[in-house]
Amino acid sequence: MAAGMFLVHSQEFRGPNPLATVSHGCGRSVRKIKMLRRPVIAVVGLVLLLSSPAFATDDFYEQQLRAGKNDFLNNRVARAADELRIAAFGLLENPPLLQEALVRLALAQEMLGETSEFGRTLDRFIEVEQKFAPYRSLQLEPQIKSAFEKLLSTSVPRQTLASIPGLAPIANYELHKIAELPEEKRLPAYKAGAAREPNNAEWPLAVAREYAAKNNDREVVRWATKAMEVDPKNIEAAALLARTRAASRDCREAIVLLTEAVTKAHPELFADEAVCLVQVGRFKEAQAAMANVPPSLRQRADVTKAAQAISKALPSSAAATAPAAPPTAPAASPTIQPASVASTSPAEVLDISHRLIHDGKFADAESRLRAAVDANPASRPLRLALLEAAVLAKDWQTAASQLPSIMPLETGEELYMFYSSVALYETGQKEQARPLMERARARMVPSPLVNYYLKTILGENG
Repeated sequence: MAAGMFLVHSQEFRGPNPLATVSHGCGRSVRKIKMLRRPVIAVVGLVLLLSSPAFATDDFYEQQLRAGKNDFLNNRVARAADELRIAAFGLLENPPLLQEALVRLALAQEMLGETSEFGRTLDRFIEVEQKFAPYRSLQLEPQIKSAFEKLLSTSVPRQTLASIPGLAPIANYELHKIAELPEEKRLPAYKAGAAREPNNAEWPLAVAREYAAKNNDREVVRWATKAMEVDPKNIEAAALLARTRAASRDCREAIVLLTEAVTKAHPELFADEAVCLVQVGRFKEAQAAMANVPPSLRQRADVTKAAQAISKALPSSAAATAPAAPPTAPAASPTIQPASVASTSPAEVLDISHRLIHDGKFADAESRLRAAVDANPASRPLRLALLEAAVLAKDWQTAASQLPSIMPLETGEELYMFYSSVALYETGQKEQARPLMERARARMVPSPLVNYYLKTILGENG
């Protein structure tokens, strides 16, 4: 009661705050708040007030937060800054309220031009978020939230924001704002962002998504590839690129992109993986992928067709018992002599040869495939695989000898057009090589080998 009476009768007590200094802790320097001189009795009165059993200290700091919020919204920014500074000092044991105070304080300081104080407040905000992650739970007015996130996105390094789960979406604040623009304005804005921030993979990925919505596969491939050049582990870029490659039946390229991480994030891509694995003759792997295809996609026409091809290539008796069979020498050592290939099915030879090629054992793969082609001369999949292995092993004559049996090459077989062009060029048939390379180039993924032959055969870089 005495303390209350003191506040009523001490009319000469005015000003933003009677505290001379506040410490922000955590190694931060003590900051001094400017204030007017007051009679000693005012300070004594405040001490009595705060020490009164009827007064809760936490309530005092929460009241400062509410007052600061109200003053800021009513454009009394300097007073709000003082009140929010005190609130942030006293709410250390309540991370959500502390974080709200810091958000509002940062906005006030930025409006007042208090550059150094603003920077220290943001540092404190980041420190609290890293330790307690309260930001997502805050109930901020939309205009406050938007203004603060815009400030944060331009004041804190993108890598820092991206490394903190609760702030990661803010790392691409501008991207999210562009997404709200009309369709005709989004694409130019995304491209401008990609030019402005060449090391941010989210910009070319956003461009690729826009082109995907327009069914422009060529531009999807171009921009998704740019995103992966910046961030080779970008799962969303890999998924978009794989989906586009698979839809165009550029299956070799699609399969490379469909890693475990990508299919785990996008289970619907198991359908494309199964279809593509069947197309290149890797039936056992296709069978494994097919088992993971979501039920809603199993009736898709190409998936049904792939399932039928797997059943035909892998008789149920062999496929069903394979996991239970004891390991054999061929499985442990993929460099079996070609003589044993005659008793191996074409599907198994293709399976093993693709693994050998993947491991860089091109000569071993070629040896197996040559024996398999001798035993199955009418098998086009075997001859296509032999063409690939022979080119990679630099056995140009063997590669070129496959061409009469595999021609003509259709859309979706651009990889084999590339290998055929290389085989023709290296065997002196340079004029015949050029048209095939022209057809293949739009679908080829840049690599040292691809770039070399594009430049050599067409006179251009990949």
